[in-house]
Amino acid sequence: MIKPRFIFWLLALFIGFLFNNLVQHKIMLILMLLLLIMPIFSLLYSFYTKRKISVEISTQQDYIVRGENALWDFEIINHSLIQAIFIQVKIKFPKIINQDRQLKSEILIPQKSSQTLRIVADSAYSGPFNFSNLAIYANDIFGFFRIKLFSEKDLDSPNIIVLPKEEQATDYKQYLSNQLEAGEFPAGKSHVLLDEISRFRSMEAGDSLKLIHWKLSARMQEWMVKEFDKEDDRTVTVLLNLPEVNLASDKDQSKLLRKRNFMLDHSYTAMQIFLSNRATVRLKTYQPELVVEEVSTMNEIDLLQKQLAFIPFERIIDFQEQLADERFDNEQNLIYLLTYKLNDSLIADLRNIRPHIGAMLLVYVIDEDVDETLIQSQIEKLSTNGINVEIAKTHEANVYE
Repeated sequence: MIKPRFIFWLLALFIGFLFNNLVQHKIMLILMLLLLIMPIFSLLYSFYTKRKISVEISTQQDYIVRGENALWDFEIINHSLIQAIFIQVKIKFPKIINQDRQLKSEILIPQKSSQTLRIVADSAYSGPFNFSNLAIYANDIFGFFRIKLFSEKDLDSPNIIVLPKEEQATDYKQYLSNQLEAGEFPAGKSHVLLDEISRFRSMEAGDSLKLIHWKLSARMQEWMVKEFDKEDDRTVTVLLNLPEVNLASDKDQSKLLRKRNFMLDHSYTAMQIFLSNRATVRLKTYQPELVVEEVSTMNEIDLLQKQLAFIPFERIIDFQEQLADERFDNEQNLIYLLTYKLNDSLIADLRNIRPHIGAMLLVYVIDEDVDETLIQSQIEKLSTNGINVEIAKTHEANVYE
C-alpha cells in the first residue's frame, strides 16, 4: 500500500533535484541528501522502536458456553520515552466465524504508556477457540514504512474453551429416563451390602423409594433414606465418535461443525440424565492420550462439560481402536455411544463388545444426506444383538416418545 506521505517525499525529492540542476546551490544538494537519507534513517529507527513495544494477551473468561462472546484483551505497552507509536492490529478467525474476512484495528499509544485493545468474536463451535492469524504493525517515525512487530508465533495467545450447551428438547430427558426405568439400565455387576447401613439422611430428589427407612421416617416426621457402604454400581461409560474437522481448510466445514456441536450437546444432556438417575458417569476421551473422568453427582457435571470441550478437532485415535479397550473391562453396566457413521466393520466390533457389558445404547447422529434405507438395515443388524439404537437428526427437531 502506497502512503500519501511517501508520495509527498517523492515529490519533494523531485523538486529538490530540479532546483539543484537549475540553481546549482550547495543548500539544495544538502537538502536532497537529507531527503534521500530520511527513509533509511526512518527504517533503522523503526527496528530500534520495535524493541520498545510489548504485547500481553489475556482473556476475560477461560470458559464460555457456546453462543457467548469470546473476548481477548491486548495490552500494548510503549516503553519509548520520546515517541508516540501508531499501532495496527490485524486478526483473522477460522473461516466459519468471519467468512475469511480480516479484522483491523488501529490505536495511537503515547510514550511511556499502554493501551488495551479488546477483540470480540462469536463462539460458533464447542472446543478450543482462538484466532487463526495475527499480525501487529507499527508505523515508522516519518510514516514511510509499516514494520511488522509480532505474529501469532511470537505471542502467547490463550485459548478460550467453548463449552457445549444443554439440549433444549424437553421430552428427551423424560424419554431417556423412561428407558432406564424400563430396564435398559441393568442393576449392576457388583453386590449391594444391604445389611451394612452406613448412615441415614434426609431424602433428596432422585432417591429411590426402596431406600426409605419407614420406621425412622415416621418417628422423625420426614422422609429418611438409608445409605450403604456399597451402593449399586450403576456406571455408564460414554464414548464419542466425532467427525474430524479441519478449521484451516478452504473447504466449507460448517456442516461437520454443526454435527459435532449437536453430538456434544446431546451427550452432555444425556450425562445429566444419567447422573439424575443416580448413576456414575465415566467419560472416556483421547486427546491425544486416554483421559477418563468419573463423576457420580450432579454437582460435578461441569467436569464432564469441560472434558467434552477439550476433545480435539483432529482425529487422534481411530474410534474402533477406542472400542477395543472396552473388551477387557466388563464392569460397566451400560456403554453409551455416539457416532456419526456406521459401517460393517464398526457393527462387527459392537457385536464383539456386547456380551461383555450389561447394555449398550447407540446414538446414531444423521443429517439429510443419509440413506434412510441403509439406516434401517444397520439398525436391524444391531438390534439382533441386543444393542439399543437411537436415531438423532441434526437437521430437524427430534421427537422422543
